[in-house]
Amino acid sequence: MDFPTSHPLWMWLYFGAFGTADLILFALVMWSWTRFNALADGRQRSAARWNVIGYLCLFASGWFACGIGGPLGNMLSANPTVTYLDAAITASTLSMFFTIPGWVCLLVGQRKMIEALAAGQGSPETPAG
Repeated sequence: MDFPTSHPLWMWLYFGAFGTADLILFALVMWSWTRFNALADGRQRSAARWNVIGYLCLFASGWFACGIGGPLGNMLSANPTVTYLDAAITASTLSMFFTIPGWVCLLVGQRKMIEALAAGQGSPETPAG
């Protein structure tokens, strides 16, 4: 990849560090989800699956948002010759596109968790009083 010299070093470190942290944290969330999914059944499993689809969409949304300011769109560059408005518009469109289904899936997952608790499946234990 050709790094534009018009971006300061801090920008590459910022996006690199936080992008790497995002990938690691997302991998840990997926690993935890697979463990939960193996133990859950019925409505809990359905809720978990809706939630993981929401997580995937929101992760994709955030990832595409990085393409607005950094490469591909380079809108944060001080050098206007390396900015790509079409790429920035595409990245922002994809970012917003993935945000809506992400939140919808999380909402459905939350409602299914409420249904599972109301049905008594996986209800939390009452504390001894």
